[in-house]
Amino acid sequence: MELGLTDKVVIVTGASKGLGRAIALEFAKERANVVICARDETQLKAAAEELRLTGSTVLGISADVTIGADVDRVVRETLDAFDRIDVLVNNAGDGWLDHTLDSPDEAWNQCLDVNLMSAVRFCRAVVPHMKKQSTGRIINLSSVSGHTPPPMLIDYNAAKAAMLALSKTLSLQLADDNILVNSVCPAFIESPLWDRLADDSIGTFGDTREAVYQTLADQMINLKRFGRDDEVSGIVAFLASDRASFITGSRFDA
Repeated sequence: MELGLTDKVVIVTGASKGLGRAIALEFAKERANVVICARDETQLKAAAEELRLTGSTVLGISADVTIGADVDRVVRETLDAFDRIDVLVNNAGDGWLDHTLDSPDEAWNQCLDVNLMSAVRFCRAVVPHMKKQSTGRIINLSSVSGHTPPPMLIDYNAAKAAMLALSKTLSLQLADDNILVNSVCPAFIESPLWDRLADDSIGTFGDTREAVYQTLADQMINLKRFGRDDEVSGIVAFLASDRASFITGSRFDA
């Protein structure tokens, strides 16, 4: 299937590892110009080198998505390099099992900042340029826990639910500008984040990381296994493509 992504300019946040890296690689294979950002410069450099093996033009920018000045710098450097932004993928996120209802405001704000406000900052910075182009795509990575929350990660679930509301509202506000906004809701996906959460759960859900994965999969996933990042990345690329030109305001579980 020809997706029509050749030479499109795509920003993927939190793309040095895990799902973000897989999404960026999906776009690179489609011959898009890919901009990735993350905090860890070593991992960012490795990811950029991997993406360049596809022949795609790749720009890696070290940035913290919780800092407004860093977000603005990513957008500015992207425009300096490519003179446009066609696709924004808000993937950056994190979670902590020890955050509860009784956690202090600082812990809640930490979670909301990286999982929700990072997307708000990037949308705020990118939308004016997409409006000038009269076209653009925004894909926000929420989670199935945003609409069907498990009994854990309360602040993360709340942030991902807010991401769904943000996506739907923006899709309505930006439709006249031909800016399409959709959300993708992964289930439990094998990733560095879930490796850490599984390790933190050893003794509660199993005696090993693998046992924790299987216990959670048996309890919460119809297919009884965690998903792979490449089982999600293709959906994101499709939503950014010419084949999805009549889809906006929608939610896709993966």
